[in-house]
Parts: sequence; C-alpha cells; structure tokens
Amino acid sequence: MSNIICNLSISINRFLLKEKYNYLRKIHLRSYYNVLFFGSDVIGLNCLREIDKIRKNENLIRRLDLVTANSSKNKNAIEKYAETNNMRILHWPNLNINEGEYDIGLIVAFGHLIKADVLKKFPLGMVNVHPSLLPRWRGAAPIIYTLMHGDTVGGVSLMKIKPDIFDVGEIISQQRVPVSDTIKLPELTRQFSDIGAKMLVNCLRNLPRSLENAQPQSNEGVTYAKKINKSISQVRWMEMSAKEVYNLYRAIYGLYPLTTMFKDKQVKLFNAFLVNNDLYSDKPIGTLEYCESTKSIRILCKDKKFINFKSLRIVGRKEISAVDFYNGYIKNISVDVRLCVAC
Repeated sequence: MSNIICNLSISINRFLLKEKYNYLRKIHLRSYYNVLFFGSDVIGLNCLREIDKIRKNENLIRRLDLVTANSSKNKNAIEKYAETNNMRILHWPNLNINEGEYDIGLIVAFGHLIKADVLKKFPLGMVNVHPSLLPRWRGAAPIIYTLMHGDTVGGVSLMKIKPDIFDVGEIISQQRVPVSDTIKLPELTRQFSDIGAKMLVNCLRNLPRSLENAQPQSNEGVTYAKKINKSISQVRWMEMSAKEVYNLYRAIYGLYPLTTMFKDKQVKLFNAFLVNNDLYSDKPIGTLEYCESTKSIRILCKDKKFINFKSLRIVGRKEISAVDFYNGYIKNISVDVRLCVAC
C-alpha cells in the first residue's frame, strides 16, 4: 500500500512540474503580461503611471491592477488614479487571487513583507524598486539615510523579491546617481522615482530575460535604513558638526523641521544654510546669536562652526523671521549676561 501511495505521489509531482513547465514556456513565448502592482505614496504613483502608459499604448500589458494597504475610508492618490483608469483595487492583506491569475507582481514603496504563499501566486515572481544602491541602505528609509549620511552617490535598484525578508533579493539592474550636497528629500525622491519608473518599464519590456540575468547582492557594504520618527529631528549640538546638522535638515525636509530647546522653550528651525566661516573656539557649543550679514540666527555646532536659519518658531506660536526672533528673545538681554545657548 505504501508503495502505491509513493508512486502516486511521484506521478502527481511529475504532473505538476510538467504543468508548471508548460505554463512558463507559454509565458516565454507570448508577448503580453498580466501585472499586479503593489504601491503607495509619490514613488509608487509615479511608477504606476508609467506602467499604465504601456498598458494603454503598447500590447505588452493586458491587465494591470493595484494592491493598496490604505486602511482609511478616504482614498489616497494612487487609489484615485487606479479607479479613474479602470483598474481593480485589491486591499492588503486580503488579496484573494489565484495562482497564475497575474504573471508578475511589481512592488514600489509598499512597506509590507511578502510571504511565500503570496509570492508563489506569480509565475514570474515579484520585482521591487528600491531607492538605494543595494546592499547599502536596506530598509524603510533609504533616501533619508542617503542624505543624512552625506552620501555623494546614491541610486536605484531593481531586485527580485524573496519571501519573508526585506531587500535581499537578486539585483536585476541598478543605476547610480550623483547626489548634490544641497538637494533635499522631496527633490531627490522625485528624481529617484523617475529613474525607478524607467527601470521598471525596461524590465517589463525585456521579460523574461531581464529576470534570468539577475545577480546576487554583495555581502560587503551592507547598511540599514531603519524606520524613523519625529524624534530624529531633535538636534544634538554637542554631538553633531554643522555639516551633519545640515544633512539632517536635508534628509527630513518636508517631514519634520529641525527642533531644539532654547530657554526651556521648544523651537522649530527653518530655512537652514551653511556659510564658509571660521572656527569659534572661545564660544560654547550651542551658542545662538543673530548674524547681521546673513540676516539669520546661527547656532554653534560640535566642530565649532555655525549653521544658520532664516526663520524659527517657538512651539505654540507662529513662524517668524530671524530678525524678529532676535528682537523678541535676544536683543533686550543685557550684553554682559547674554549667553544664549540652544540645547
């Protein structure tokens, strides 16, 4: 009896393998694909638009649908786009799709771990756009960490998804991008988004060859970009150089303003910039003063260099110019006791 069961099991496995082979062979021979797109935010929307252009103007994509993790009753931008353009919208994690219903899954700024039972539904697997030069800056906030650490070169990686783990899949393609020392988060995000969309389109146009040529990631140079929260905005003057403070400003621009404490008040700092200045070894770190030549409030950092701010806001009050801050909080303090220090 056990021999019969064993032989039956072998026959079933052979049948399944044969069916899978035949299915994959058909995919290799045909000229169109059914695509399921997983995405959110500005990067995801930009990529979805580019993929949708192919669906509308070429014969490469027959079906394009969207998976969103939005739990709000209000539709986000990517859902509104999908709805307007007659895409089916599926809600994570309740996908209810059949194996082979879609040929390939595309993931852009989705932020959720893909389990093996989802991955196996896609005969060609799943492809992820990641805005860093993997294996550098694996994780949730690669663009922020690129800027925060002052990287002069960043980029975008296209990789295969592996189940149950983030950002370790084989690299399909990469594009290196110079990073200006003044560019901020929104602009670099848009730049990487445009590049990622083009890379994704190129991958689709060269299926399945583009997937077959994927290469394993290097084991060297691995770094991690963990998820951030607003606590990152608190400037540590005793620990950070002026350049490091400015890089933090660029990295979280549009998310959180830099924050410090001044005379027991929380202060938000805006419109940061650096100037070529001398060292000020005779002043304590955190010294806050008005600079007439730049019409800014400047604060002394760990390396004894200043970073300047054009406007500030005491929490609970409106944002004001540097000169108004000086007139309201510094000017009337007598010079002999005027030691204004941020902390």
